[in-house]
Amino acid sequence: MNTPANLTKQIDELQELLRSLENKTNYCDKLIVLNAIPIVHDYLRQSGPVQTFLRILTPESEFAMKSIIAIGQAPVVFNTQHLNEDPFKKLLTLLEQLLEIELFYDDLGGIIGYHLTVLMLILRRLKPQDPLPNDTDYIRPEGIDLGEDSRRVREAVRRGIEHIPDIAAIYPLGGAGDRLNLIDEKTGHSLPAALLPFLGRTLLEGMVRDLQGEEYLFFKLFDQQPLTPIVIMTSAEKDNHLHVLKICQQCGWFGRPSQSFHFFLQPLVPMITATGNWSLSTPLTLTLKPCGHGILWKLAEEKGVFKWLESQERHQCFVRQINNPLAGTDHALIALIGRGCHENKAFGFLSCERFLNSDEGINILMVKKVKNRYDYCLTNIEYPEFAQRGICETPAELGSPFSLYPANTNILFADIRSVRQALKICPIPGQLINMKSIVSYIDPQGEKSDVQGGRLECTMQNIADSIIDHFPQQLDKNGYREALQTFILYHPRSKTISTTKRPYQPGESPFETCEQAFYDMLSNHYSLLQQCGFELPAWKNIEQHMQEGPACIFLFHPALGPLYSIIAQKIRKGRIGAGGELQLEIAEVDIEELSIEGSLVVKAISPLGIRDVAGILQYGQESRCTLRQVKIQNRGINRNVKQYEWKNEITRAEEVEILLHEGAEFHAEGMTLEGSHRFEVPPHHRLVLSSPMKGRWKEEMTAIEAPTWHWRYSFDSEDTVQLTKIMWVDS
Repeated sequence: MNTPANLTKQIDELQELLRSLENKTNYCDKLIVLNAIPIVHDYLRQSGPVQTFLRILTPESEFAMKSIIAIGQAPVVFNTQHLNEDPFKKLLTLLEQLLEIELFYDDLGGIIGYHLTVLMLILRRLKPQDPLPNDTDYIRPEGIDLGEDSRRVREAVRRGIEHIPDIAAIYPLGGAGDRLNLIDEKTGHSLPAALLPFLGRTLLEGMVRDLQGEEYLFFKLFDQQPLTPIVIMTSAEKDNHLHVLKICQQCGWFGRPSQSFHFFLQPLVPMITATGNWSLSTPLTLTLKPCGHGILWKLAEEKGVFKWLESQERHQCFVRQINNPLAGTDHALIALIGRGCHENKAFGFLSCERFLNSDEGINILMVKKVKNRYDYCLTNIEYPEFAQRGICETPAELGSPFSLYPANTNILFADIRSVRQALKICPIPGQLINMKSIVSYIDPQGEKSDVQGGRLECTMQNIADSIIDHFPQQLDKNGYREALQTFILYHPRSKTISTTKRPYQPGESPFETCEQAFYDMLSNHYSLLQQCGFELPAWKNIEQHMQEGPACIFLFHPALGPLYSIIAQKIRKGRIGAGGELQLEIAEVDIEELSIEGSLVVKAISPLGIRDVAGILQYGQESRCTLRQVKIQNRGINRNVKQYEWKNEITRAEEVEILLHEGAEFHAEGMTLEGSHRFEVPPHHRLVLSSPMKGRWKEEMTAIEAPTWHWRYSFDSEDTVQLTKIMWVDS
């Protein structure tokens, strides 16, 4: 086992080696340095397939191979014992991987620098350094609370809506998602997190729906359809890249031009054991995993993503991760865009409360005294670094379950030019290693075992470490909130983050599971229905919810709002009984005094408009549904059957379903619908239900050339979006 003393010795030797290589401009000169090292010299004197292989390589390839020898990993990485196939074929594949690592980590010193960095991080875990000197203060950052209905919040939301045509979306989807244990039932192969079927659709589709809800809101206000460029970072892990492409293709690119998407791959990097050795799954086969989302910025620069965005006049972007389906809730993401774009900020965080002792990073303001100035940096600190930084798990107040410092949620705003400048200072931000994984280790004798391991990771939020403001004197909290290039916004945790990182195990906490995320989403929608003036059954805690099922279910398309204040104008007053269900897969509704005992599902085939001949979604000509003083009475969800509500796989005993094709309308008023009913309205038709006699109704279907009504959206003097119903044809 590597002791701190042994690690320190290895680190010193590798640092000296990198210094010797630093000024060498070509691989021939670099090889002279490596060949002079005793460990390399001694290895080359031996005979074997690796030594033979080295003789046929170019200087660049030879250097990559000999770097493994120089860091002392040749007995592990080049171990050919128990190899039952041609070693040269395996060595060629290994060489390709090593060359990619050497090139990608050039800023660190290639393979040697990668290994050195990992050893230094391992040493820091084994032998924590003293906390940082007391010239640095850690402060809970001040920011606007989006949970308040203030003019400042409304202004941020308005500016965010106005800047929707100026923004790009970046989705890092390349993570391994190992803890989810998502398996293809047909092949038995592991699947990436992007394919998780949350609410009956992949997480990726859910993110695009949220984005289209924001675009639709802009369209309704300004009668212009924006097209947000979408940047997606994938990886080769679990065929992530191919799966993501397949989702996009199967969904018809979500009604968007395929060229409005830009993909690039996150590299896979070597796993290292807790003792500092490289992990191999089989002889000559490295164990590789994605390198962390922090590589996003470096890749975006090197792969031309930033240039592509700027060619479309997109100079700011927002970032959200795949495993948090709550990130698009209500107005928070729009407010983040508004504050960042309108005030020309360099970087921004959307944050919330953080549970004490949780595996979550914190957003923090660091104030450092440097000679005759003060440096301010609003950034993130990951939980493994708390001890070294001298940060304690302090509650926000006595008895609170929440930390003094807010959670980093990985919902970010970024100015592209500012990020590109920060990359020149630190191309791989937030370097860390987490030794929680179990990896295989093949020792020099060829014996295989499972041990703890990790890889060099990096965090995308820590690009903010290099965005520092300098002032001649300290600022008060109101002063720095306005003066910094960076900013933070606060939103209630239940409306900000609930991750889908692992499967639920009965008897364990549902934290970070799909079940918990679904519960938190329903909790938000329950509060929204209260805002709409609905009478509802008593809410259930998470334990009751898991055992008995939801108190009630309300699900809707993001374009129904996405702002809750808009939805509360489209849906006014009503009642849902215990276990009742209302699903609105539609953007335009006028619902008032709706009573539900059982299930009601309203579904528009194309909620936002119609697709043209090229398959591109054109907002407008939407389907519409009007329900006034309507009572739904049926048996609803069948509680005798196991339900998977978080997948939206629901078995119903009875339901009322309204299915609307493109441009179709449904109108019902003053009636009761008992039992199961299905109403399907063909494209550009209007179905009106009237009730000439109690308990019976009359159906009237007519063709329509255009919608008979629409909601007119406008801002009032308080920066609130107000809706006015406009009738085009007398209903």
